[in-house]
Amino acid sequence: MKSTRIILVALFLAAAFAAAGSAATSISAGIHIGPSGRASVDLGFFYDDLASYGNWVERPHYGWVWHPRAVAATWRPYAYGHWAWTDEGWIWISDEPYGWATYHYGRWYFDPDYGWEWVPGNEWAPAWVSWQEGDDYIGWAPLPPSVDFRPGRIEVSLAPTLFVFVPVRQFLAPRVVAYAVPRQESERIYRTTRNVTEYQVVNQRIVDRGVAVDRIQRVVGRPVPRYQVAVMDANQRHQGGRIAQNRIEVFRPQVEQAKVAPPPERPVARRAVIAATDVRANRGTRGPQTTQPQAPKPIPEVQPVRPNRQPRQEVQAPAPQVQPVRPGRQPRQEVQAPTPQVQPARPRRQPRQEVQQSPPRGEAVQPQPEKPPAAHEQDQPRPPRQQAQPQQQPQPRGQGQGQNKAQAQDQGKGKGKDKPKDQGKGHDKPKDNNEDKKPPQP
Repeated sequence: MKSTRIILVALFLAAAFAAAGSAATSISAGIHIGPSGRASVDLGFFYDDLASYGNWVERPHYGWVWHPRAVAATWRPYAYGHWAWTDEGWIWISDEPYGWATYHYGRWYFDPDYGWEWVPGNEWAPAWVSWQEGDDYIGWAPLPPSVDFRPGRIEVSLAPTLFVFVPVRQFLAPRVVAYAVPRQESERIYRTTRNVTEYQVVNQRIVDRGVAVDRIQRVVGRPVPRYQVAVMDANQRHQGGRIAQNRIEVFRPQVEQAKVAPPPERPVARRAVIAATDVRANRGTRGPQTTQPQAPKPIPEVQPVRPNRQPRQEVQAPAPQVQPVRPGRQPRQEVQAPTPQVQPARPRRQPRQEVQQSPPRGEAVQPQPEKPPAAHEQDQPRPPRQQAQPQQQPQPRGQGQGQNKAQAQDQGKGKGKDKPKDQGKGHDKPKDNNEDKKPPQP
């Protein structure tokens, strides 16, 4: 059993090495050596060779672009490596295995949604950067695809946060990123610098002038070594630039402008093709702007809004407190209470009735119901509302006659019980009760 497992593992490893060897052979097959001994490649060579270090994604404006995989959140181009002075100007020696292509061909641009992405090109240069120089700092940033090469001074407007600024004394440090200032200070430093970007063509080669080497020598206090650019073997291209004595060896093939299959149709490059949505998901916090880590923060802030809905329930709680308003309606009944206060004014008129009760004797009051009404009182129609006290006031006039009669009788009793004379003006003489008892004549 053990021998069988060993054989299977050996076969698996052999197949893996064979696949890797075939892939490397297919990539190497894209390199062509011309009569002059200079290597030449096409755009498809970039697709295949960079597939192991990044992903390819299609963009509407630039076509197929490449961005690195497994890089730090603060990663940016032209940061991990160092500068060297050569016969072709300032050259960038990268510590990254894909630097032979991405820092000497094509252009870089920063997408707020997807981060840094590289657009392939066919012209080699020691570096494609924009230079800024100040009294204390030197800065550089990748040239965007919108900037075409032309000899002379290049004026380009880039965001300050895209620049890498270092003190002048640390410009030649072997690992320059260790001396880069924080990104939040880039804008302040940028205002104290000036543009010194300049490219020339010497002997059909592009020369990156940029910062004056004499100034660097004065600041560091020693001569700056000058190297000669040499051609490196293609198999060593992933090792970056190699310095040997006074030479810097780099892999700089000539790129032929030929129509090639896009990455999805290439056996090697298709493994690195992803969609734009996957680029955003894999990007994370890459680049100067970090927007995705801030997105989850508002979520817990939105959820606490739900407890704020409880005060709405507390607003409903005072609803039973609104019910006590009903006792408040009692004052409205108290407003109606003055109506009985108006009625007590009517009893004030009752003292006249108390005058009727003034005689202590009730004999004079009893005959009144038996007395027939006077003739003129029968003719007078009674008011429709007899119960209304204001209209009962005329009745005391009739009763007044009875009262006068009673008073007359009282006076008569006091004077010897004489019969009373006429009881009032304008009225008939009251008949005697005996006369009322006479039988009617036939």
